Amino acid sequence: MKNVCWILVAAAAVLVLISPACGGGEVEELPTIEAAPTIVPTSTPESLPDERATIEIDNDSGADVWYLYISPADIDDWGDDWLGDDVIGDGERYVIEDIPPGIYDLKAEGENHEVLEVAWGMDVVGNVSWDVRGLASLEIVNQSDDTIYYLYIVSPDDASWGGDWLDGDVIEIGDSHIVTEIPSGAYDVKVSDQDNESVEVVYNVNLPAESSWTVVGTTPLPGNAVLLLEEEFENNRNNWGLDVETENALYMSPIGGEYCILIKSGNFTAWEFYRSFRTDEFVAEVACRLDGAEDASCGLGFGPEESNIFWYEVSPFDQTFALFLLEDGEWQDNLVTWTVSKNIIPNGVNYLSMERLEGIVYLYINGVLVERVDSDRFPTGRVGIGGSTYSEGNGTICLDGLRVWRLE
Repeated sequence: MKNVCWILVAAAAVLVLISPACGGGEVEELPTIEAAPTIVPTSTPESLPDERATIEIDNDSGADVWYLYISPADIDDWGDDWLGDDVIGDGERYVIEDIPPGIYDLKAEGENHEVLEVAWGMDVVGNVSWDVRGLASLEIVNQSDDTIYYLYIVSPDDASWGGDWLDGDVIEIGDSHIVTEIPSGAYDVKVSDQDNESVEVVYNVNLPAESSWTVVGTTPLPGNAVLLLEEEFENNRNNWGLDVETENALYMSPIGGEYCILIKSGNFTAWEFYRSFRTDEFVAEVACRLDGAEDASCGLGFGPEESNIFWYEVSPFDQTFALFLLEDGEWQDNLVTWTVSKNIIPNGVNYLSMERLEGIVYLYINGVLVERVDSDRFPTGRVGIGGSTYSEGNGTICLDGLRVWRLE
């Protein structure tokens, strides 16, 4: 959908009429005034507004262009295809003539209407050219609570965030901004506020020719939250793990600021619940990283006992999450089926958060709300942490920074 707004500024010509005063008496003969010289426009014929324009298109996209749309920038609809029965082969040049001069958006599509490239706000006057190289555009819609001052778009393999793509522009709350000429591919993308503090980050995002990202930002901790537990696993005062080993898992005593569980077999879930208190309305958060089994997942749970719980899992391998329900020791239909979230870091530490408030379970990934579920089950319970394996065994789930707040 086209979402670009252009401002047209019209210059108003002011015509001043001067009339001689009328009155009695003899009329004097007015002096002769020589005609003013004719002013000849200095603009060339190619730039005159009534001259029809021409667009020369070079297709270097790696695919054939089957459909081409040329639409005025202030119109939301793309209109009709300009190629008709023609196709612009990869490496070929094509010329479209007789275009009224103006500001246009252009879109090239492949055989199955896949978007190859979009050019926004092209000034089409005289003879212009468009090199279709398969570049991407990204529309950023700011629905967060912060004005966006910085935008970073880097390869997932880059060690730093690089330079700012906004180049001095800002995206106000409720506004949008389009960045163009991005080579198509996968990227990590971050937006930041005036102090260059992160507003939101997405990871391993594939940017095709035309993409859009609605930034919602991170959710702050509720003002009525009271900290009940802060566990950094620097020591083992709360008796986690204790090197207990079962047939399927080894619950290691915390070391180096982490509590790790080695799950030896595939298709197995391991957890441990904090038993010192029960809570009803709460926020719980834990940081988690994985080693070993590729498709292992991190877990965060809540329930009155281990046979009745909500169990929230995040899978970095494919950037998905799900919410499971265990009742009377039997797994029920998922409350949230496996769902993609690009807020999940594929390789690194992810923060899982769960909030329970007035019968609603809220799920967060790295501070961003990703799902909410209405459920009046389990009015009170304990918080647990752990993880799961699936097709592979020997997955290690390492947890840190467990915090639980009660909402009062």
